[in-house]
Amino acid sequence: MKLKGTKIVLNSIPAGIPKKDDFRLKEFEVNEPVDGQFLAETIYLALDPYVRVTMVGRHFFSTPKEGEVPRGSTISRVIKSRNSNFNEGDLVVMESGMQSHSISDGKEVHFVKTGSAPVTTALGILGMPGFTAYSALLGPAKLKKDDLVLVSAASGAVGSMVGQIASIYNARVIGIAGGEEKCEWAMNNASLDACIDRKKDDIDQKLTELSQNGVDIFFDNTGGDIQNIVLSKHLALNSRVILSGMISQYNSNKPPSGPNLGNICKQRATIYGFVVYDFEHMRESFVKDAVDWYEKGLLNYTEDLVFGIEKTPAHFIKLMKGENFGKTIVQFMDL
Repeated sequence: MKLKGTKIVLNSIPAGIPKKDDFRLKEFEVNEPVDGQFLAETIYLALDPYVRVTMVGRHFFSTPKEGEVPRGSTISRVIKSRNSNFNEGDLVVMESGMQSHSISDGKEVHFVKTGSAPVTTALGILGMPGFTAYSALLGPAKLKKDDLVLVSAASGAVGSMVGQIASIYNARVIGIAGGEEKCEWAMNNASLDACIDRKKDDIDQKLTELSQNGVDIFFDNTGGDIQNIVLSKHLALNSRVILSGMISQYNSNKPPSGPNLGNICKQRATIYGFVVYDFEHMRESFVKDAVDWYEKGLLNYTEDLVFGIEKTPAHFIKLMKGENFGKTIVQFMDL
């Protein structure tokens, strides 16, 4: 008797913020791996904002059609293997999508290496979000001591690691977050020197007070009005801008009007369109450094976790409304 699996498929392509009716739960027969492949069962699924952009074809990843499974990184357990590099019982981070089982040829699959940290951190501070912060700051942002770093979405999985890594390297950090609770958490856990509440503070005024000479590194996870304010008025001479995420645009069907870039020339700033997959050569050093920082008590994190594959659509919608707090994860089964 063939193994049965469960998957989330697109019922319709979302318009604006996704709705529950855009998804449906579906049972499927799980295939057997052939030579060179392994079969894995999903334990934890990470939900990331970029997945929303793939649904409307504005991402370099393929666009899922109606009836297909949306993307999603997972921590999975190998249950059958015909690949000599992977054994039954191995825990791996892979691209399984929103489904209970998947088959892989082992490419772009990484073993879970979290030291004494919980395995879920392989999807957060010790996974892609942490690697994004690390490789961007130490790569194109050229982080150095005493830099003033500004990070948007500062309480999120990427933003909170930007703050903590910058602090470890003796830089100063200003964060922007949505709401008093998120700002308070980021101040206490993400090593910020200050946090601007985008829901109630005048961002322009606060940045004028906190960065009189402008910011040296702007790590942008949001785009939108925050980006326009920073690029037009609050960059230091020879500053570096990392465009990491544009969550303000992800639920929109059309791109926004562009910012005024005159200040970029004036301040000799560099804008870098950042994609973490271009920095695989830094992964080994990231894992070594990040696990070491965690063991020394230098890294904090929070997770927004629910149990059950059927909770995936609602949890994804919550993320796309900006109502999540920390790394958004769905647990499919007990470890």
